[in-house]
Amino acid sequence: MDIKEALLKYRGVEVELILMHLLGKSKEFIFMNLEYRMSENQIIRLRNLVKRRKKGQPLAYILGYKDFYGLRLKVNKHVLIPRPETEMAVDLVIERLKNFRFKDLGGSIKILDVGTGSGAIITGLADRAKGLGFRLEFYASDVSKKALNIAKSNFVKHRVKARIILSDLLKNIKFDFDILIANLPYLDPHWRTDSVKYDPKTALFTKEKGLFLYRKLLEQILVRHQKPALIYLEFDPRQKPALRRLIKKHLPKADVNFHKDFAGRFRYAEISWRRSLA
Repeated sequence: MDIKEALLKYRGVEVELILMHLLGKSKEFIFMNLEYRMSENQIIRLRNLVKRRKKGQPLAYILGYKDFYGLRLKVNKHVLIPRPETEMAVDLVIERLKNFRFKDLGGSIKILDVGTGSGAIITGLADRAKGLGFRLEFYASDVSKKALNIAKSNFVKHRVKARIILSDLLKNIKFDFDILIANLPYLDPHWRTDSVKYDPKTALFTKEKGLFLYRKLLEQILVRHQKPALIYLEFDPRQKPALRRLIKKHLPKADVNFHKDFAGRFRYAEISWRRSLA
């Protein structure tokens, strides 16, 4: 079987991306060498990969990577595939960093990503923050050792200096930090659909209508002597009223702003204290 036959036979399942992965070739090579003949082993592997895709398995899990902000990140069944919506969370942090005051920060800003998963947010921030002119210290925590192994692999690949911490939310975070970002499991189990059946369920669903972990996180922030100057939480648009009530209950003196995603739906909560920001 040559490339042209494969493209025609398996059209509709992103076969060109599978071929690029399988052959280790660029997109240009695929379409400029249509008569390139694959080995029997490659044909067998192609059939197996296409079969998995036809069953609905996400392409990122088949290929073993996902591009996030143009950065290729390793992913597997132990981490959630980075979503485009999360890229906007990185944008929000970068925009605020540009106007961040350096009061009592000692020349650096400590950023903690709680529930880091693949490490996408920290990797994206480290890349986008280049040239801002000040020092950032990155910390990535997760309750899953397997997820942290994936994050570490991505940090090493993209030369990101980040301290990795095994922790259930802030339980093992003994230091103060300036910015907290959390994209925790926030889906209500009753919302389960086939579209996420291949994702790790522990990275998606939780009780209390999806807000159990955010409630716990806010309770832990409440009792900390020094609270972060900025907090970013990603959530489902349906949770906005309930999440606002939770934030106001546990952090009544904080300012809360909500930001929309690319589809115009409220997706991010920004919590801040005016005394700490420009």
